[in-house]
Amino acid sequence: MDEQPYDSEAGQVAAAAAQLELARRSREVGSISLAHLNLGATLAALGDHRTAVTEYEALLQYLQLASGDEERDVQRRLRMLSPSAPPPGAQDIDLATVQTVTRISLAESLLALGRRDEARAELDRATPGTRGFGRGTLRKRLTAVKRRMDSAAQVPTGTRAGRGGAPAHERVELSLAEQVAAADELLAAGNFSDSARVSLGIIGSCGEDDRLVRAQARQVLGMALDAMGQHDDSRSVLRDSYTDYLAVEDASSAANVATALAWRMSDAGDQSAAVELLSGALEALRGRVATGTEIQLLVDLGSLQDQDNRPDQARISLEAAVGRAAAVDDPLVAADAGHGLAIVLANRTSDPDDAVEALSILAECRRGYASAGHPDRAVGCDHEAAALLGRLGSWDAAATRYQRALVGYRGLPEPLRDTGSWPDEVADCELNLAALDADRGALAGDPRLFRSGGHTMSHEPPVTPP
Repeated sequence: MDEQPYDSEAGQVAAAAAQLELARRSREVGSISLAHLNLGATLAALGDHRTAVTEYEALLQYLQLASGDEERDVQRRLRMLSPSAPPPGAQDIDLATVQTVTRISLAESLLALGRRDEARAELDRATPGTRGFGRGTLRKRLTAVKRRMDSAAQVPTGTRAGRGGAPAHERVELSLAEQVAAADELLAAGNFSDSARVSLGIIGSCGEDDRLVRAQARQVLGMALDAMGQHDDSRSVLRDSYTDYLAVEDASSAANVATALAWRMSDAGDQSAAVELLSGALEALRGRVATGTEIQLLVDLGSLQDQDNRPDQARISLEAAVGRAAAVDDPLVAADAGHGLAIVLANRTSDPDDAVEALSILAECRRGYASAGHPDRAVGCDHEAAALLGRLGSWDAAATRYQRALVGYRGLPEPLRDTGSWPDEVADCELNLAALDADRGALAGDPRLFRSGGHTMSHEPPVTPP
């Protein structure tokens, strides 16, 4: 056996450790904290979770001591509020946020080591730090770790050989479920080829009694292949994952994979097949998944039916989603369902009553999205309403909505602006406002104006890790 299989990995750890040493010399708390966190993440990505746990625990101790520096926090807030201050740097890092990230990362490594009770305790401690506006990414990551923890707990652990990564004298053997968690960590870290390699090894090791783990490994492999640009292979693997989840009656995971697969089929130009897949999934899973999941399946099915030029079917699916959402105390679910129906009513019928209903639904969806902490989607509702009002000839009302949408787009936090369609949405608002301020006699004949975003303004649900 090669005695030096980890040279490149040792180099990564050495570089991260050197970065931490430089940060310590600077005596800047933010730089030290981030360097600590980076070293822990590097160790975890390489599979050395034992050392990563030690690093994360040391960072938490350091953060506890550093949090007593009230002067640093005062100066940080002053810099953040000063219009003449330079761009934020390490000295402006919010230590409470670093602490939350560290606890979630620590929980991931503890889970990979099979220490589930300790991992759950860290997630409980991290939960308060994920609440509030602007913390959606942290909430999603925490939820993903909890889901992996629950999935891993369903599979009996064994003594099968695990992957390498830790030094030979510290290497631990991982159960298949823990290997899935490790592959998912690699995926989350952007190490797609390594994630695919580990997932393939898991699939090859699965026996007849390991179908749930195989479904999870195929799900991770499908996402890794998709990220690597191997889209045909990704769709094939995700379909196998969906079949496995159905076989072991994991309805929630089956729904999640079916939705992800359907949208990828649609992106590949096969809308009809995507519709058939989700129609079959809805039939197979009806009554076996949570109401919110069933509503989301109906919303996605309606969206895909609309894209496949089946407006009558889309309306039936989306009206069913709206009806089911009325019984659920979740403004986001209700807004997603209503938004889909409003798009169909606004763009697929010529009935003026449908247009009026669409405007009413969009106004309600805007309030729902805003209350659920999704200002980007709320602004999208204003944009859609403006376009519809323009097509109806209500130009003053259209101008008011376009102006509100433009202000809303410009006021979004930076992470929400980087969506790919952001520049087009702003440019569209500006184009329509300029036209509405000029000669309104030419408005009706200009094909560039009052264009609806349709389902391009809807939001595909993310692929939830197993």
